[in-house]
Amino acid sequence: MHSSDVDQDDDSDDSVVPFSGSRPSEDYDNEEDPESDDDSESNFIVEDTETFELPLQFSRESHADLSHQFKKVFQLFVHVAVQQPSHRAKFMKKQLEEEEYFAVPLTTLRRKLSSLKDSLVASSVWKPDFKKSLEIYPEIELVRLDFAVPFCDACHLGGRMSTLLGRVTGAPYNGCGFEPLKLKNKDDNDQKKEFHLGRFCARRTKVYHQFMHWERALFRIIVDEIESLGGKSKDKVYHRVAFFGGKEPPQDLTNGDDICEWLDQRKVIDMEWHKIKELMESARHLEVADGRDDEDLRESTRK
Repeated sequence: MHSSDVDQDDDSDDSVVPFSGSRPSEDYDNEEDPESDDDSESNFIVEDTETFELPLQFSRESHADLSHQFKKVFQLFVHVAVQQPSHRAKFMKKQLEEEEYFAVPLTTLRRKLSSLKDSLVASSVWKPDFKKSLEIYPEIELVRLDFAVPFCDACHLGGRMSTLLGRVTGAPYNGCGFEPLKLKNKDDNDQKKEFHLGRFCARRTKVYHQFMHWERALFRIIVDEIESLGGKSKDKVYHRVAFFGGKEPPQDLTNGDDICEWLDQRKVIDMEWHKIKELMESARHLEVADGRDDEDLRESTRK
């Protein structure tokens, strides 16, 4: 499921190191020959048949605007969503292996969000089992307790009182294609799903969980939009109507590009990008939020 700045080495080396594919001059060491410079330049040839690919983190694409990267991730998820569910994992894996157009943006966005999650959201005192439960299950709810409990399952710090119950639910899923997994490990089935949480840990837990499952949440939004075009939505009745002066809704629900254009026209991509920006801001302001009263917490427990 991340972006980090590329460290550059400021140390310089005066020695010349030939790279793969280069052909060194035979006269390189002959400094007294006045014609050696010309010969050296003419003999230093890179074979046309060889290509050199920079690592993803050094490519121009990896430094593009983050909102632009998100649009490509959205496009990738649309193409995954139009596949048959049983084919989604294989299709997505192949796209990420063969298409830099999709692989770089997703890698960049993952690194960025993972960096914020690990540095600003996760607590150093949280136990591994607690974080594992948050990482496995895609849904979470916070319920206010009728009475305070004298401990917190997240931080285990003495003197902390828990006023909320956190509960994780839903089926674990494949991070490639987002289809439910059949757990083979008994330990995963026995993973704890309910936790007594103090006020501050509850807020961090909610945000941490959102960071862990942002890809699946985005994918489910896209699937719902596509199903609405086909009249498969269980909750609402949708009508295939074009906006005034806009593009007609796509007829072919297997054409990812047409669906993506339709969703872009309806500002769905912009709305989902706004959610990601809000998520990043929530990580940056957690310390401030921890100092506020319970009003913010009431907002976070409504979901």
